[in-house]
Amino acid sequence: MHVIWQNLPVILDGLRLTIQYSIAAIILMVIIGLVAALMRLSRFKVLQWIATAYVELFRSTPLLVQLFFIVLGLPAILPVNEWFGQLLYPILAAAITLSLNEGAYVTEIIRAGILGVDRGQKEAAESIGMTGIQTMRYIVLPQAFKRMIPPLVNQAAQTIKDTSLLAPVGIVELVYKGEVVIAATFESFKIWGLIATLYFIIIFSVSKCASYLERRLQVDKR
Repeated sequence: MHVIWQNLPVILDGLRLTIQYSIAAIILMVIIGLVAALMRLSRFKVLQWIATAYVELFRSTPLLVQLFFIVLGLPAILPVNEWFGQLLYPILAAAITLSLNEGAYVTEIIRAGILGVDRGQKEAAESIGMTGIQTMRYIVLPQAFKRMIPPLVNQAAQTIKDTSLLAPVGIVELVYKGEVVIAATFESFKIWGLIATLYFIIIFSVSKCASYLERRLQVDKR
């Protein structure tokens, strides 16, 4: 326990960074997923093709490969470090890559939620003169959101776990800090156990909050 207490501030600093990256990635993935889902449901073939290509590209390649390609590979052909700064670019690129990867899965979650809303309600909204945008905003999305809570929470939990893949590309977060502590103390069992416990606490808390929200919204289980 002495090793854990002595290095706890370092680990907690990594936890803080992990939480920050997770929040940013979750917000961005929902925005990206919503836009891409609406594009896939659009009447315009070009928008459908772009959204489909995005989803298939990011779902069909490993996240770690995407991180290596964008964070470490892209600077070899473009002066992105000069554009954004050598310290800022890796963090920015890693956060965007993580958001794009998770957003591809969120796209399908949102699309399925929208398609799950009864067609008759859309027709009723059109019959009283509501535009397509108004129907989507006031009728479809509120109902679809209730159905999307469980899969969105699962994807948010997956996003939090996927932040651990930022360490191999040099982004400082919980796993990275843990590796630094292990290199100095050689107490891998204790440190990895602490890190696993912290991940469990975060994800378990997210799941409980989602369950509470789901009950408040009275999602129909039938």
